[in-house]
Amino acid sequence: MPSQLSNEKLAHIWRNDITGLRALAVLPVIFYHAFPSLLPGGFFGVDIFFVISGYLISGIIFRNVKAGKFSYSEFYVKRIKRIIPNLILVLLFALIAGYFILFADDYNNLGRHVYSSAVFIENFRLLSEIGYFTEDAVRKPLLHLWSLAIEEQFYIVFPIICVLIWRFCQSVRLLGFFVFALTFASLLACLLCVDKSFAFYFPLTRFWELGGGIVLSYFETFQILETRRIARSVRHFLSVVGLVIILVPMFMYAPSWSHPGFVTVLPVLGAILLLLSHPDALVNRSLLAWSPMIFIGLISYSLYLWHWPLLSFLSICIPNPPVLFSLGAVALSFLLAVTVYYFVENPVRRSNFALTFNLKKCSFKVSVPLILMTLVLVEASAGYMLRKTEGLPNRSINHEFPELVKIRQGVSWSKEPRIVIDGINVYGLSEGVPEIVFAGDSHAVQYYYRMKRLAHETGISAGMLESSGCFILAGGDKQVCQQASESFYKLISRKEIKKAVVVNKWGSRYDQVYFDEGISRIRNLLTERKDLKLYILLDPPWDEGVGGAQGNFDPLRHFNRFNPQSHKYFVTYSNDASWKLGNDAIVEALADVAEIIDSETHVCPDGKCDVLKWYMDDDHLQPRRLETEGYWIDRIFK
Repeated sequence: MPSQLSNEKLAHIWRNDITGLRALAVLPVIFYHAFPSLLPGGFFGVDIFFVISGYLISGIIFRNVKAGKFSYSEFYVKRIKRIIPNLILVLLFALIAGYFILFADDYNNLGRHVYSSAVFIENFRLLSEIGYFTEDAVRKPLLHLWSLAIEEQFYIVFPIICVLIWRFCQSVRLLGFFVFALTFASLLACLLCVDKSFAFYFPLTRFWELGGGIVLSYFETFQILETRRIARSVRHFLSVVGLVIILVPMFMYAPSWSHPGFVTVLPVLGAILLLLSHPDALVNRSLLAWSPMIFIGLISYSLYLWHWPLLSFLSICIPNPPVLFSLGAVALSFLLAVTVYYFVENPVRRSNFALTFNLKKCSFKVSVPLILMTLVLVEASAGYMLRKTEGLPNRSINHEFPELVKIRQGVSWSKEPRIVIDGINVYGLSEGVPEIVFAGDSHAVQYYYRMKRLAHETGISAGMLESSGCFILAGGDKQVCQQASESFYKLISRKEIKKAVVVNKWGSRYDQVYFDEGISRIRNLLTERKDLKLYILLDPPWDEGVGGAQGNFDPLRHFNRFNPQSHKYFVTYSNDASWKLGNDAIVEALADVAEIIDSETHVCPDGKCDVLKWYMDDDHLQPRRLETEGYWIDRIFK
């Protein structure tokens, strides 16, 4: 191959301490996923992976571009051989395990993630799901592949830009300016981005972490900074500082810290310092170059891919699995990682195998990369078919536990009628302006089918304006929520609308700075529109925790697939929880100008909630159940 490096150069480039740094990245991630309370910031290991990838891959690109030997085909063939074989096996495992374990709606959702992971857009898939009846993370076996998607998007775009800059300008300075500008702009976008879900999954707000490694590689490749000439004592110190600022946020992380954000700079900078320190620095030679660390680093990609699906499926089968079970899943992921590394990854990476086909007057060869891409596209097609078949509802598990099959079914907006009023999407009717408007976040969406049914039965037109994760009365700190709030006020200012029903997850809104703003604004509108009737629909009990005195309302977290008779579905709740505080706050603020509708006594009579009957997950009710039995909102239509 044209850019094949000599053995001497490979020996110079290969660093055992970088392989060990991979272990320092993957082990905290695994530990965090298995035992999150013991290492609350273990997920920072992914940020270290980004730095390493940026450093190594840009080094390959810069060296070959500088030598005038960069080959797109060689670059992408190597990436395909390195990444795709293991990914194919993990996606296949998820499809097979899901077939026997997941109910139709969950299997349908898995199909979406298989498709998205296979074509490397899983980060965008997860971003699109934020806030709308989102399953908790542990129920997404392919959740971790968002980071692989971001890396692949980098592999696709970055080398093309670098080669174009070099080919037309051959300017080290211009290439450096591009690298620095993009890295700085990405960091700035990440720190200034108000929507942290967007900042977490969007590639341009995570590129700066890859960029940290790229900048270091740029300095070294073009000999702008001779890092090896830095005094060894200084590099000893830098390596120690690098290790410390990686470990401190991992052990000290608190949920109030914004990630990605300023705290994320610490592990990223720590990884850069360890890369800069070189193999003879104190931490690099004593810890990172330690043979067990090197071994774990070698299997780190495989280990990262396998550990989460095993832990996820374990938690789906056995709610809150015992420690020994989690340890067993981690041990199995190590065994699978080693097996795949030696018997799949390495053989495929070193193989030049090709299939030859002879057809009458012509013959052609099918290479390993082409075979691999074909297989991964087949899996993408399988994921797509699961979506089209709605998760294969005729599988035996759906018939074995019929009471659980429809629990996760939400509202599919693509199948619902919609009108546009003054540029605002209103769901539930095909023409005209509704007399009644339901508005709010996903807690409003759960009443959608009941709203449609009552509108049909009474002949009173009703429509829904929804914005998941948003406080509809004020908008808050997200642009999409601010737009939704403006749309709400614009809509209910129309004289044709006689009633407005506001439904929000009040317990997540009342203690935020914009709560009072929303109360003030709705009061002002009611002063202007005295003919408008306002209803406030309160939340039933909910709890997003993992159990304890406040209970756990997700019915599937109570369901043990290996002992289905052991599950308990009646949950006792606390009146000191967030749901109650939020309800009390909105009642105190608006009871004098709105009619309050409470669902607590209907859903949870005598202080106990039948979560199997009513609940969809930790804090949402089942839309289809409400369609037939959510009669407490009927008064709105009378």
